[in-house]
Amino acid sequence: MKILKKMGVLVCTVGILAESPVMNVWAAPETVVMSRILSESPETVNQMAVETAELKIDSENCYTGMDQPYSKGYTPKVENGTASLVVPVVCQGQLRDDTLKVSLNLGSGNGIPFISEKYEKDIGLSQEKINGSQETIACYLVNFDLKLKDDRKNGEYPVVLNVQTEDIDGNLIHKEFSVNVVITDEKPPASEPSTEEPSTDEPSTVEPSTEEPSTDEPSTGEPSTEPSTEAPKDDLTGAVDVTGPSGSDSGGGASSGGSGGGSSASEAPTFAPKIIVQSCKSSKDEIQAGDEVTLDITLLNTSSTETVRNMTVSIGDEGEYLNLLSPTDTIYVDSVSAGQTCVVSYKYKILASAVPGAYGLSVSMDYADSKGASQSASGKIKMMVSQAVKLEFDPLVLASEVQVGDVVTAQIQAMNLGRSKVHNVRAVIEADGLAPEGTLFIGDIEAGKTATGTVKISVTSLSKGSSLYGETRGTVTYYYEDENGKEYEETGNITTNIKTPFSNTTKETPEDTGQWWIIMAVVVGILFFFIIGMILRGIRRKKRQDEAEETAE
Repeated sequence: MKILKKMGVLVCTVGILAESPVMNVWAAPETVVMSRILSESPETVNQMAVETAELKIDSENCYTGMDQPYSKGYTPKVENGTASLVVPVVCQGQLRDDTLKVSLNLGSGNGIPFISEKYEKDIGLSQEKINGSQETIACYLVNFDLKLKDDRKNGEYPVVLNVQTEDIDGNLIHKEFSVNVVITDEKPPASEPSTEEPSTDEPSTVEPSTEEPSTDEPSTGEPSTEPSTEAPKDDLTGAVDVTGPSGSDSGGGASSGGSGGGSSASEAPTFAPKIIVQSCKSSKDEIQAGDEVTLDITLLNTSSTETVRNMTVSIGDEGEYLNLLSPTDTIYVDSVSAGQTCVVSYKYKILASAVPGAYGLSVSMDYADSKGASQSASGKIKMMVSQAVKLEFDPLVLASEVQVGDVVTAQIQAMNLGRSKVHNVRAVIEADGLAPEGTLFIGDIEAGKTATGTVKISVTSLSKGSSLYGETRGTVTYYYEDENGKEYEETGNITTNIKTPFSNTTKETPEDTGQWWIIMAVVVGILFFFIIGMILRGIRRKKRQDEAEETAE
């Protein structure tokens, strides 16, 4: 009975716990999750995965290059013929390689203010400062500098930013953003008088009065003719190859031919003074890699009447091998009188690894004429740089002793220790008793390489001195050329010993006969004892035979 009571209590306890809120809370999350997974269709699950990565413009924050956020009306900055476009793109989710491929669509037609170019680049994820503070945010900051046409018109022009990328699963994401570029610096077609004729009614009243300057009508082809009368003045002022007297005559001739009246004198064009690069002198006659050199550039004011003032001279170099040692690349010149010159100096260091050749230096001048109008000019100079030639020769390889009539081989090895190629390396051997078959030619040697040359030499007897044989001394002259064709010459010495052609025949050495009698005495002594022995032996034999006969009897 006690066992049955305990089992009953246990069953009741389990039932109570199963109905309790604690058990319901513990089991609910798993049930909800499982039911949600079962209720979602495959299409819905895929759509959720694709939508995890979303691109959009951060319109709430102001980034570097922006004056205000997009939400407050950001427009690209237009300055110096360039529109600077900044687009901060943020992504909700993770992209493959954290990279966007962006490109611009500038639109089409002749009315767009942009110069047609290809704008395309890859943008990586970076931490960018926002709102002028030290706070940063992860975004893809897109920057493009759009070049504008000179004849652009005021207005708003949409630019479409195309963005392509992939999410971490390899799904392609494509997005387009449109940004308006506002142009407000439209340039008038002519000078200020032309801007006073916005109405199309005035050309009808102007046409009768413009019959005199016939040059105006072909240049415009439009109703308004006054702007065209100013355009030729701008072109003449910007002319380069013009002198004062001839320019005035040509200008006057053109006006009188067109009008036939005296009004052309008042419209004679004026020419701005021109500054040109007259010459450049280097502190070294030959500039080599590794040198420090000072360039003195002479500038000439070609005008015979006007002084130029407030001039700045800037220099720019090409390549990575020229290092400007001067404190700055810009020099200020207060004034240059008419027909006079001024000299500006720059100091450069040519790197030791510089490639031989001509290096261009661009010179830009900005100045004011006598009326205070800004003018500019430019020129270019060339600086020839060469590499120092470093060529070393091993001593001439030749036998220390040679015989008349022999043909021996001489050898020379050359090592190019410089940074440039050496051309036409050769050697000429000259010595009494040695007759080379020709010049020992090695050829071209690349930088850091070695090369070897050989030549056959016939050996003759000496022609100088009292002996036909013996030691002879001579010279080896080396010739080679650098990249610019400049020839170099070095000299070395050679020494060898010329021997007679019979020096190799073997001589029989006579035997030493000073002790012959001793040898003869020994031989005679041996023969004597041999003969005595033979005689004694014969006597003994005879005696034995006689005894044997007597015994027999």
